[in-house]
Amino acid sequence: MTAPKIYVSPSNQSGNPYATGGTNERAQCAKIAKACVAYLQKAGFRVKCTYADDMVDRVRESNAFGADVHLAIHTNATPNHTVTGGTQVLLYALSGEQKKLGQAVFDRLAPLTPGKSAEKLVAMPDFYECRAAKGMTVYCECEFHDTKTGSDFIRTHTAAIGEAIAQGICDYYGVKPTAAKTAAKTKTVAKTATKTAAPLYVVQAGAFSSEANAKAHVAKLKKAGFEAFYVKK
Repeated sequence: MTAPKIYVSPSNQSGNPYATGGTNERAQCAKIAKACVAYLQKAGFRVKCTYADDMVDRVRESNAFGADVHLAIHTNATPNHTVTGGTQVLLYALSGEQKKLGQAVFDRLAPLTPGKSAEKLVAMPDFYECRAAKGMTVYCECEFHDTKTGSDFIRTHTAAIGEAIAQGICDYYGVKPTAAKTAAKTKTVAKTATKTAAPLYVVQAGAFSSEANAKAHVAKLKKAGFEAFYVKK
């Protein structure tokens, strides 16, 4: 079978500042895209990625490439900086293969991101990249960057986010990459123990002021197949 073609279109919105880190949506989405592209290529997909500023040119390039999937990578914000969080995957329609693909990406990405209040699949037929791209568009809003929690998470997890998106695409196409270890797998808390004294390595997936939010995030990680727990400090 000929490998599917994936066109990756990271956000060009440098005017969208993050709540922390002195950075912006374009800079962080470029990092996410880089990790996503590397993972997809290793998995055997044919991939094209652009950093051009013009959205119309991107769609034209995607269509000329013959993309089976048009993947837009963004981070989210809310009007008046309303506190919220979570993954949203925007699609042309919530039906058929588009929904199956979007759900596969969502199922990988949503358990990784710390927010949960806004998590959902959303039909956005009026979004230009959703309606004009010939390939199935998956428009990922990878957590909210206008909150401290969301901003801190995105900035420190760009590789894991990109790989989670790629894993969702792999799941949809039934592809099992041979990569033994990915950044996404290291976001659980792990212990190393031997018969002799050994160092302890702790990988933190988030920090929360609310115990309810901590429990909810642990539940999401476990649902995704990761071992996880939380401690009070």
